[in-house]
Amino acid sequence: MIFNKLEYLSLQIDNAIGMSNKEVGSALQLQLMNDTISEVLDAVSTQQRQFESRLATRRQLQAVLAPEHDMPSEAKQMYVEDQLAFYRQLIGEMLTFFTGSEQGRCVSFSLTVEELLFFIRLLLEEKVMEAGALKPIFLFLSKHARTVGSDALSYESLRKKYSGVQAGAKRRVSELLSSLAKRAAGHMDQD
Repeated sequence: MIFNKLEYLSLQIDNAIGMSNKEVGSALQLQLMNDTISEVLDAVSTQQRQFESRLATRRQLQAVLAPEHDMPSEAKQMYVEDQLAFYRQLIGEMLTFFTGSEQGRCVSFSLTVEELLFFIRLLLEEKVMEAGALKPIFLFLSKHARTVGSDALSYESLRKKYSGVQAGAKRRVSELLSSLAKRAAGHMDQD
């Protein structure tokens, strides 16, 4: 999971901002940071070579087996489906390598789908978030998010559930917002 390692390294660096030089050196353990970055780069390089090799082999196969004009339509269809299956698998493996998930999801919400959708509706109604339409939001969530109980969100499912949020989900979001308001007030008291 390259993405997670890079995020972790980035957080370490962000946490070191504002420390004295001596604190930064010990906090980051500079040699360990260098070694970890080298490991990440080596892993990326190795995996890139493997992906490139598989793609080059596929290109050679396509050059040899490219459907001819006189090939029966059923055979052409099988050929195309085989190529698409290869690309689907390769891209899935690439997503898994970089993000840790075949779907490429990199944002995980500790809410159910309904709770997330209701929360988004509140953000839109209060103009905290601007969107000309719901479609871009649903597309983003279907490509990059997962929720409690749903590792994969579909555009159609999000669209259907958006306006039919149950009372339990609304109550949970209300409790969450109350908790966030208390936390924000506590931060203000600290300043």
